[in-house]
Amino acid sequence: MKKIVTKLMLIGLAVATVFAMGSCSKYKGFKKDKTGFYYQFYGDIHDTADRPATGDLVGVLMSMRAGDSLLIPMMPNQMLMDSLYEGDLFAALRMMHVGDSATFIFDGPKFFENMMAPGQEYEFGDAPLYMDVKLLGLMKKEEVQKAQAEYEAQLNERQALEAGEIDEYLQKNPGMKQMETGVYLKTIKKGTGDKVEPLQNVKVHYTGRFTDGTVFDSSVERDTPFEFTVGAGQVIPGWDATVSGMKVGDKVTVLIPSGLAYGEGRQGIPPYTPLVFDIELLEIVK
Repeated sequence: MKKIVTKLMLIGLAVATVFAMGSCSKYKGFKKDKTGFYYQFYGDIHDTADRPATGDLVGVLMSMRAGDSLLIPMMPNQMLMDSLYEGDLFAALRMMHVGDSATFIFDGPKFFENMMAPGQEYEFGDAPLYMDVKLLGLMKKEEVQKAQAEYEAQLNERQALEAGEIDEYLQKNPGMKQMETGVYLKTIKKGTGDKVEPLQNVKVHYTGRFTDGTVFDSSVERDTPFEFTVGAGQVIPGWDATVSGMKVGDKVTVLIPSGLAYGEGRQGIPPYTPLVFDIELLEIVK
C-alpha cells in the first residue's frame, strides 16, 4: 500500500507540473466526460474487474487538491455509492474498475456545494478541483445489505443483554442508588468544598471500567487530572448528571447505562455497554 500511495502522489505532482506548463487544450492528457468532469487513467486498465454501482460500498485511496493546496492527503476511505448530482464523484467512480488509478478534475465550487458538509466553502474561486483516486475494492449492494442486517441483529441482541448486565453489577455491588437522572451512584467519600454549579470548569480524577472490572481509561494512571465544563456537552450525559451534584472533595462510583454514555458504541466501547466510573472532584476552576 505504501508503494501505491507513493506512486499516486508522484502522479499527482506530475499532473500538476503538466498543468503549470500549459497546453493547447484545456487539460493536456485528459478527456472530458459528457457530464462535465475531466479524467485521466494511469497504468493498466483492469477491464475484467468489477465496476461499482449505486448501493455498493467502495474502498479507495484518494487525495484532493486545488491550486497549490493539498486539501486531503492521500489516504484510504470508504464510501457508499450514491448519486448527488450529474457528473459528481460517484459518476467518476463508476468509470473505474477495481485496481484502476485515475485523476479526475471537477468544478470546485459545484463539488463543494453538493458533496461536502454544510458550511464548508470552496476558497479557490473558479479554480478546478483535482482528485487522485485508486479503486481498491468493493462490496456489492446485496452484500452490504446483508452485513447491515447482521449488524443490526447483533445490536438488538446486545441491547437486550444490557439490563441483565446492570442488574448483575448492582447485585454484586450493593449500595448503589438510582438517581432521577438514570445513573446509579454510591458515595465513597464526602467532600466539604463548594458545590458545582452549571457551566463551571472543574478538574477531576477518574477511572473508567466495564462492569467486569476491566479498566479502559484512567486519569489517575496518567497522573493528569481531567478538566471540562459541566453541563456544556463536553462529556457524556451521565458525567454531566453526576458531577453537577458533587462538592469539591467528593468521590463517587457511578454506573452509567449506555443511553447516558456511548449508546451504539465508539472506538474501544462496544454497543449498549453500561460503564462504571470512579470520579473524584478535585477543584472548581475559577
